[in-house]
Amino acid sequence: MVATVSIYYDFGGTDAAPGTEQDVDALGPPTIRFKVADDATIDTNNPMPIPAAGTNYSYWKQLYLYCDVAPATQIDNVKFYTDGTNSLGTGVDVKIGLEFPSKTNAAAAGYEVADTTTVMTTGHTGVTTSASIFNYTSGSPLSLTIGEAGGIINAIGETTNYFVLQMEVASTASPGGTASETCTIQYDEI
Repeated sequence: MVATVSIYYDFGGTDAAPGTEQDVDALGPPTIRFKVADDATIDTNNPMPIPAAGTNYSYWKQLYLYCDVAPATQIDNVKFYTDGTNSLGTGVDVKIGLEFPSKTNAAAAGYEVADTTTVMTTGHTGVTTSASIFNYTSGSPLSLTIGEAGGIINAIGETTNYFVLQMEVASTASPGGTASETCTIQYDEI
């Protein structure tokens, strides 16, 4: 059987126990909005302010791939990438953590409440380094990890580990909304 997967976003609750596990597909386009609040609501509330100097940060987004329909054998080799072009405007970027906090169908041990606008590499204990999402293209994707048994997804409800995203807005940014960007998750299924 061909697998069916969704992207989920965990938020709220307490460390290691998210309050909500949100299927991103149910939010409608745009499916994720970076802002200064920890919720999945797509609205114009809690916008990211442009700082007079330096950089401001959104609340981080803790995302993962979730298996809705199990594959015949397994899913592995999960990759993340973009088209490589940042169309968000001058002074705006989205970073991805280069460590992948633990998430399985049984536990969210790597989950850390996004309760601050601190840069994720100092505010999230599971993420110490990050890079622009635009560094990763189909020709050079970022490998994501799976914390399930055997490092594979082979049952309904199994997940990848978290991949954490955060928007940065520098003092050089212009006021107003940004363009939408598309991120791709690719995997092997056998």
